[in-house]
Amino acid sequence: MARKPANDNPLAPVTLAVGQEDLLLDRAVQEVVAAARAADSDTDVRDLTSDQLQPGTLAELTSPSLFAERKVVVVRNAQDLSADTVKDVKAYFGAPVEEITLVLLHAGGAKGKGLLDAARKVGAREVACPKMTKPADRLAFVRAEFRTAGRAATQEACQALVDAIGSDLRELASAATQLVADVEGTIDEAVVGRYYTGRAEASSFTVADRAVEGRAAEALEALRWSLSTGVAPVLITSALAQGVRAIGKLSSARGGRPADLARELGMPPWK
Repeated sequence: MARKPANDNPLAPVTLAVGQEDLLLDRAVQEVVAAARAADSDTDVRDLTSDQLQPGTLAELTSPSLFAERKVVVVRNAQDLSADTVKDVKAYFGAPVEEITLVLLHAGGAKGKGLLDAARKVGAREVACPKMTKPADRLAFVRAEFRTAGRAATQEACQALVDAIGSDLRELASAATQLVADVEGTIDEAVVGRYYTGRAEASSFTVADRAVEGRAAEALEALRWSLSTGVAPVLITSALAQGVRAIGKLSSARGGRPADLARELGMPPWK
């Protein structure tokens, strides 16, 4: 989950969201916007990509207003800002405008590091949004989702959800939200199994078996789940090829008892 400093104020003059996890970056923006609109329902939000923030644009967006309106200026992919625009942003750090919150989304790393350093030097509020590549991180994320919603979920349920859904944080968050909305009491492994049965079991051979059996809809469903849980496409292709070869072998085989055919063709009798 996104890590925030102990003394956290979403309405700080500058918020720096650092990382490459899109869901966490979006949530960092949403938190600032929600706080600003709670303070002023007429808050003006400007959400810009790096190429939209040209030299002089920030000065225009942060110029004093006759109505002293609150404003949130979001800049995505700040690591890609041009050198001249970076100068503008650094200058703004020295004299931020009251009632305006600047939110910079930065991927981290070496590119654009000067902007990161400058923001940190002036004490910008920072939210860490790292890419979650480890299963343990995704498990912690799911637990945090249930805890934030004020619901109890067993360790086994959280693990089952990660196993079933895969690595996509948006899908994990959506699944947790659905379970919280639909299920009363403690969320356990059995509940997760009822909602997401078939996802964890989906494999390359499941896809191939459904396809060669002519169960197209089920094959497509299994394919989607397999890909979302990280099954390599080459394994699915290989399994499909094996299935088609098995059909070819069987169609050209001599008649006989299933057990004899199985030995001759090198496949299990049930096939």
